[in-house]
Amino acid sequence: MNEKVSILFAGDTFPVSDNFDLFCDGKTEELFGDRLCRMFADADYSVCNLEGCFTDNGEPVEKVGPSVKAPVKAALGIKKLGFRAATLANTHTLDYGSKGHDEMRAALDNYGIEYFGTGDSKDSIKTHITVTIKGITVTFYTVTELFAFNKPGKNTPGANGYDEYAVCKELAELKKNCDRLVVLYHGGAEMTCYSSGMIRKRFHRMADNGADIILAQHTHAIAFEEYYNGAYLLYGQGNFCFNLSPRVSEYTATGILLEAVFGADGFEIKKHLVRRTKSGCEYAQAQDFAAFDERTRLHDRVAAGDESAEAELERRFSEYSTGFWMPRLLKVFRGINSSDDRALENLPPAEITKHLLTKYTKQQLLAIQMLIDNDEFNEIASRFISEAIKNKE
Repeated sequence: MNEKVSILFAGDTFPVSDNFDLFCDGKTEELFGDRLCRMFADADYSVCNLEGCFTDNGEPVEKVGPSVKAPVKAALGIKKLGFRAATLANTHTLDYGSKGHDEMRAALDNYGIEYFGTGDSKDSIKTHITVTIKGITVTFYTVTELFAFNKPGKNTPGANGYDEYAVCKELAELKKNCDRLVVLYHGGAEMTCYSSGMIRKRFHRMADNGADIILAQHTHAIAFEEYYNGAYLLYGQGNFCFNLSPRVSEYTATGILLEAVFGADGFEIKKHLVRRTKSGCEYAQAQDFAAFDERTRLHDRVAAGDESAEAELERRFSEYSTGFWMPRLLKVFRGINSSDDRALENLPPAEITKHLLTKYTKQQLLAIQMLIDNDEFNEIASRFISEAIKNKE
């Protein structure tokens, strides 16, 4: 068997109000440009992460952050471009509860788009799909970090959440019956082009248990790549077409459309930069991977045991994640949502650290750190807060 199979993997994708009409009318060339349309037409298969809910009637669930939806008819644009399948294991598919989830799946069924990653209860999650193309069998598996609003219950819908033991056990079983196993992982620190040590360990464990390719979505920023134990790992794919925020940084303006070419003896990875446009996205004229390659080289030094590189990588991750998340966390911990604290969002990381020292005692900071770092305390705090929400008038 000498035939090759080309599969495209797109990052976060979903219509927003500025391009609803184009998606509803299926005007793919206006959304994506001629070159991307031709690439999808030539591919043997294509998969994306649908970062929202197709619904006309759903009511949003209670949550912090945006609730993302688009008209049911907008799914036509997803179909017209050529997407054959979509992962729903993410932080927005369940934004409109059971009703929205049902409408979403009905819309995808109507347009013949296969979906996976969610279910009507914790015992009915569809974690993967398998396709055979030109004699090569590929399984796509999807998993997400869980929050209160996308966590499945005994009788309520939700997404496939990351549990290392369960996920790795399932991957090992799936690999026995396919030629290639691809994992679409939804998680990491948003707006950050570096990943934490925790994510890197998770990717290594999944690769150790059979994953050939692992792609991180959700961060909305491109990170770096790694070849590990025969597997290809991409720690941040960035957006494909998800222009939700009007603010665009150098880190969020581009994404990677990943092309995996499978053959009898292995696979080849091809990376294509796509760039955000006013109406959607397009194939980037400048395929400039210089910054991406520099981050990758730094991580390669870490993998080789270079302690100074590991310290530098952790420093960069802390700087980027602190700059985006710390002002928001401060507001949460202090119960503040005033315009006065918006100034925090514009402070550099060093100034945010100074702010911490003026507002909190060392013991308070230690308590917050313990709450954030420890999985058990996460669970305890989540239960306590959930109970408080129920009783809050």
